Formats: sequence, structure tokens, C-alpha cells
Amino acid sequence: MRSVGYMLVLVALLFVGCCNADKGQEKAIAKAVETLMDRYPEATLQDVYKSCFQDHFGVAHLLADRERVKGYIAYELASADSLCGAYYEPCGWRGNFVRVNLLAVRDGYISADELTDAFMASAAYSKNEVTEAWLTEWNTILQIIKKRGFDTKMADFAADSLRLAKLLGEGKYVMHHSEAFGRAYHPHYRIIHRSLFEEQILPRLK
Repeated sequence: MRSVGYMLVLVALLFVGCCNADKGQEKAIAKAVETLMDRYPEATLQDVYKSCFQDHFGVAHLLADRERVKGYIAYELASADSLCGAYYEPCGWRGNFVRVNLLAVRDGYISADELTDAFMASAAYSKNEVTEAWLTEWNTILQIIKKRGFDTKMADFAADSLRLAKLLGEGKYVMHHSEAFGRAYHPHYRIIHRSLFEEQILPRLK
């Protein structure tokens, strides 16, 4: 991910302006954040950021070696302390990408090969350059979170907001789940583009 500059990030995220979302966009973002918080009460601002970032950019890290990708899936299946939750869920507020839980592989709905192929094919739909558009979008999401009062339901929201702004200013755009989220929900999934998910995976889950 290429940085768009430290000062630009600080202007966009520390000196926050008004929310520029139209009513439809605001409603969609608010619904996505509300759904995430209802499903994962321990989620923090960092987890909201991660979901929205995945929605905007798609596959952030992709190994070119298919067997290594498949091997990581096998490793997670064998070593995960727990696999739980829904078989799939959309990322962010647009749902451009979908998180497919490894639970679907464990339970035999799809194979590791099918998930691997869909994951690798999703790279063609992914972005790899951070631009002002993403910073503007994240700024809008932050404003809607505050406007709708979701910030009061997130632990350490103010501190996380400043910490994320600092990381973005340093050009660190890809985030892991928060420690709280990891402890509570043990996430194990792969990001699949919506078109591939609907064509190749969703019919197997019905």
C-alpha cells in the first residue's frame, strides 16, 4: 500500500470536518456498523476499520504460490482453538467482498481447493494503492459512528481513533483485528469478491 502522505492523513483524520455522506450512504454505513456491533459486542474501532478497509480494497496480502495459500488454510483448520460464527458475512457497508469462514470448509460445504481458488481469483478485483478517496471515506465513516452514537459502545474509542490516525499517518493502512476481537471470536476466514462468492460458494451454502 502506497502512502498518500503524513500531513494529508492528519488533516483528514485529526482535524475532522463535517460528514459529507448523502442519506443513502449514511444509512448504509450506519446499518453496517450497527450489525457488526450487534454481532460482535467486543469489537473496537480497529475492527470496524478492518471490515471497511477489506470492503474497499479486498485482498490485502496474497501469496502467489497456490499450494502455500491452501497450506495456510489447512494449518488454520488444524490449529484453530475454535471455529464459530456465521459461514459468511459481507465486509463493510458496500459488501464488495465477503468473509468466508473456514467453518464452511470444516463442515464440508466447500473444499479447501475451492476456497483457495476463489481467494486467489479475488486478487483481480482488489486494490493495492491508498488514495485520498479511502481517507475521505474513512473520515466519513468516523463521523457517522459519532453521529449515531456507536462510539459510546466501543471500548477505548477516543484512544483508538488517535492511534489509528497515527498509524495511517505513518503509511500503515493494513490492520489486524483487535486483541479483544481475537480473544472473543477467534476469526478464521478468507476474503472473497462478492461476484465469485455468489457464483461459486453461496450456492453450496444453501
